[in-house]
Amino acid sequence: MAKHEEINSIIGLNASKGIVIGTAYVRKLNQETIVSRTMISTDKIEEEMAKLRKAQDMVTEELELVREKIEKNLGASYSDIISAQLAILKDQEVFREVQAYIEEHHVNVAFAYKVVVNQYVELLEDHDSEYFKERVSDIRDIKQRVLIALISKQTILSTFTIDKPTIFVSRDLNPADIMMLVSENVIGFITEFGGKTSHVAILARAMKVPMITGAKEALQHIESGQTCILDADHGKVFVQPSQELLDEYAREISELDKRDKVFVAAHDKKAVTKDGYAFKLGANISLPVEIADVKKYGGDGIGLYRTEYLYLMKQHLPEEEELFNEYRQVTEGMQNKEVVIRTIDLGGDKMSALWDQDIRFESNPFMGYRAIRICLDEPAVFITQLRAILRSSAFGKASILIPMITHVEQLTESLKIIENVKRTLDKEKIPYDKSIKIGMMIETPSAVMNIENFVDKIDFISIGTNDLTQYALAVDRGNERVADVYNHYDPAIIKMIKKVVEATHQAGIPAYVCGEMASEYRALVLFTAMKVDGLSVAPSYIGAVKDHINTCEQKDAEQHLHKILKMSTRNEIMNYLDNLRGCS
Repeated sequence: MAKHEEINSIIGLNASKGIVIGTAYVRKLNQETIVSRTMISTDKIEEEMAKLRKAQDMVTEELELVREKIEKNLGASYSDIISAQLAILKDQEVFREVQAYIEEHHVNVAFAYKVVVNQYVELLEDHDSEYFKERVSDIRDIKQRVLIALISKQTILSTFTIDKPTIFVSRDLNPADIMMLVSENVIGFITEFGGKTSHVAILARAMKVPMITGAKEALQHIESGQTCILDADHGKVFVQPSQELLDEYAREISELDKRDKVFVAAHDKKAVTKDGYAFKLGANISLPVEIADVKKYGGDGIGLYRTEYLYLMKQHLPEEEELFNEYRQVTEGMQNKEVVIRTIDLGGDKMSALWDQDIRFESNPFMGYRAIRICLDEPAVFITQLRAILRSSAFGKASILIPMITHVEQLTESLKIIENVKRTLDKEKIPYDKSIKIGMMIETPSAVMNIENFVDKIDFISIGTNDLTQYALAVDRGNERVADVYNHYDPAIIKMIKKVVEATHQAGIPAYVCGEMASEYRALVLFTAMKVDGLSVAPSYIGAVKDHINTCEQKDAEQHLHKILKMSTRNEIMNYLDNLRGCS
């Protein structure tokens, strides 16, 4: 890793890891397009409307190409967002209102179109329904595309012509942008807004394109044509870096490429310590396309299949067949290796937009209406997903993982619904794995403290260290002002994980870890000492984690843990772990 700090650097959030060097392309089109007002005569009205038809046709053609790319890369189920934009684009009511505005005010079509569409935006922004509020970003995007076509007689993509590796800088991005640009020589993304868990960030990770979000002053400090180093591994951008820093990062990139080739070549190796303790090393995925990398790096299966992305990319709740086809693709693709499918873990703000219910904005959605709480309140949504998961289990080795369980009653009710779904499938003579395993996430202090009353009801547990750390330390991990409080190596977190693993093993069921902590070298000595049964990490981390575990001694790790449990501060623990070589 490059050590230098330079004046022209920008800090952001790591949304999709990787390090690239390229030429910046700064898009400022997200800002309000300046449209001049020109008076026209009555006999020019039809000519102006013809311009609008042509602009709409140009944008339609471009969006159809984007839809084709999404369907080719991710599947037809993920192109709904483009279909929704096309529907907005072809809305005849907007066309009629633009014509009426021109006839009344005798102004040019670009000005009239902007006025009419802005009225729709204002109306929807004031609407109580989350569903309609979610449409605002789509309408704004279409407005920008049409205005650009009207003013420049070009589309966004046609104006973007590059012949060298480019880092794309923008205020924000949508999934269509990602799909358009990854095939246009774009090797990295920088945005001023957005978070690590947005669907755009997830898509960037799935497409293996480095991305930094939350780089608040990027548009001020980066200009098109400037050389940039995008170090998404550490959330940094260097603008017009020195030759020394360029050389250092070029060496770093070369070394990472070499290491990656070594990991791929060793994909058949297992995650086993030097003294014979074996981990089950799986992958966290969000999209079926990622199973190729799970195989590439030799994962033992999928330890966490996040199922939210299909919901986020659609304009309505996915139907059972859509979900079934998606899950079957993954279970079949993993060729009888275990696929742990987590039921949806979305907040009420996102879910309400899908079924047009009025769930108002929550000041802290992480603590609010989300995940299993929604599923138990809306059993039809839960049952649809469970049917799809169970049906997919007939085509591979699927397991069900329930997130955000905080008390036993939630787990009991969830298990009851699963059993009812099984009975329904039996009556319908639909095949599924009768012995499918069911697990629960451990993400809250309440689940930790009451772990003994959960483990006798399930087949496995999976510790989500991201949320567990957040809830245990009372810190929103997305809040920059308290970012220093969020730390996996707080003594409380380590003791919680140890308590869960011990209770789980006492009950005779496996304990897995699927949070970000599972891929951190510091943490591997802890998990080795505790004899965690398995880890689940991003596919690209499988090789590095496996390689590190191969250098460890389980018995030595136990001695280190014994010392660490006596330490009272996180700094003491981190310094101790940093000074270890491997796990020995």
